[in-house]
Amino acid sequence: MLIIVPNLYLKSNKFKTVLRWGKLLDTFKHFLTKTYRRDHFTMSSNIRIRRVCLHCGKEFEARTTVTNYCSSQCSKRAYKSRIRIEKISKSNVETNEIINKPILDLLGKEFLTVREVASLLNSSKQTVYTLIKSGTLLGVNIKKKKTLVRRSDIDRLFEIPEIHVTPVKKSVVRPKEKDCYYMAEIQTLFGLSEKALFDIIKRNNIPKYRNGRYVYISKKLIHQVLNY
Repeated sequence: MLIIVPNLYLKSNKFKTVLRWGKLLDTFKHFLTKTYRRDHFTMSSNIRIRRVCLHCGKEFEARTTVTNYCSSQCSKRAYKSRIRIEKISKSNVETNEIINKPILDLLGKEFLTVREVASLLNSSKQTVYTLIKSGTLLGVNIKKKKTLVRRSDIDRLFEIPEIHVTPVKKSVVRPKEKDCYYMAEIQTLFGLSEKALFDIIKRNNIPKYRNGRYVYISKKLIHQVLNY
């Protein structure tokens, strides 16, 4: 019974109806999926963004905001150019290392020959000998034709010496006594108190001169301040 009933059910009209509806549902699902993809693609392809090609500099319409090149040809050329620039840059770094290696080796030495000093200073041997002869650079003759220079002495050539400036005192010309007032004379002549007179002198930086126990001030300056 268990084997015959399913066979009869498979041949029944009810099963054929269920099967037919299942196929219809699958067909409808496929239709919806295909329609969504077509509509989504159509919506995406309708976007137009103005961009400038990073390689040729021409303006073009792109479909995304991250498009940098107007064509695959420009993209390939830009890639090759970028690779070429990287190779050139790497080669330049290696070349500079080779050129600077002798200089770096010299910087690590404590004593240098005249030829090495000339190479380090980018000058001639004659210039180095002139510096040694003038006393600007200290050199020691180890052998008859071999002179050594300490690298630390070369460094001192570029040190800025300290300049000590001695302040120059202004020479004060003392006026003659006949051209001056004593403090008491100013108070009497202009009717000023001692405190008022000292305030005027301090405020206007009027120089005072001492003669024994007396203090006197230039008549010309006190006249200018008091508009006399």
